[in-house]
Amino acid sequence: MRAQVVVIGAGPSGLIAAREAARRGVDVLVLEEHAQIGLPVECAGLLSLRGLKAIGAYGARERFVLNELRAATFYSPSGRELRIEAPKPVACVVDRHELDVVLAEQAMDAGAEVELGRLVKRISIRPGGVELGGSWGSVSAELAIVAEGFRSRLVRQLGLRGLDWRRVLPASQIDVPAPDVDEEGVEVHLGRGVAPGFFAWVIPLGDGVARVGLACRGADPRDMLRAFLKRRFGLRGIETAYSGSVLKCGPIPKTYAERALVVGDAAGQAKPTTGGGVILGGLCASIAGQVAAEAVEAGDFSEPFLSSYERRWRRLLGAEFSAMKKARALLDIMPDGALDVAFELAKRAGLAERVPEIADMDFQSSLLRRLPRLITPGPGRRRF
Repeated sequence: MRAQVVVIGAGPSGLIAAREAARRGVDVLVLEEHAQIGLPVECAGLLSLRGLKAIGAYGARERFVLNELRAATFYSPSGRELRIEAPKPVACVVDRHELDVVLAEQAMDAGAEVELGRLVKRISIRPGGVELGGSWGSVSAELAIVAEGFRSRLVRQLGLRGLDWRRVLPASQIDVPAPDVDEEGVEVHLGRGVAPGFFAWVIPLGDGVARVGLACRGADPRDMLRAFLKRRFGLRGIETAYSGSVLKCGPIPKTYAERALVVGDAAGQAKPTTGGGVILGGLCASIAGQVAAEAVEAGDFSEPFLSSYERRWRRLLGAEFSAMKKARALLDIMPDGALDVAFELAKRAGLAERVPEIADMDFQSSLLRRLPRLITPGPGRRRF
């Protein structure tokens, strides 16, 4: 079996890359290890509406959007609250299974072929192309796009450096009855007693149900989640439904090799601040699909030609990842007392009223760069 471009992994990044390459007339084959698109679900599913437009999924949102959100309430370690509201919805919580199905349909409508139950265990670059194989057999192509997720086996086989696993956190999540939650806003709970090294989230799905989870360092997230569920909702004896991981490491140093591109979680293209990777990974995947089509047209699959993929996505998102990594590093070393002080400063500075004008869930650098000036007392402001 042979294709011009083989995409390994049918998550959002892989499907978007496949869609963009196929739309440009390339023969694309997608290989997915699982028996169904979008399963198992390993995502909280909180996405920006602007981001859905950017990855080309907004038009089908009625199929996968469970609830639209316009607010977020942040809780400091001691319980201080900071609520940020927008005048209209800016985010949504999605059925990730259905979102992936929509993206798969888009890729197939563009001409891509998707094969399920194809776990790729090996990749080898040869003078005439790239060969991929597993227990099911093998396939050859002119170019491979590796989109198999953060557990990627193939990145190192390409001679590339993988994720910094010191900054990949275990996580747990479950959907629970939550009749008292704000249906229009998420909750973010900070503090070492709640989720050391990260935070806990409460995302309203609608109809009195919330998606509750957390990631942490140095503790079992299942135990931490049970404690949080008891404290926040009075729930006891609930088994967690999903255990996964959150990436806060940022992108790997190099995302291309001869005849290969790496996208999405396999490339570490997730937000270090929140771990979300669907939108930013999807934007990078769109670029990968375009570059793959250009490589096929030019008949050039060398590293110098494919390096344009990395130049383009870093031009778009490099500053974002850099700012988010710095913010995450600062949050990781801040003691709970300092977080409480930061909350108090933010409230006194009226940050909640100013953030909606400049904040973007995905492009966070503008807010992160201005945040110290926004919360630091200046002339005419009351100081501690």
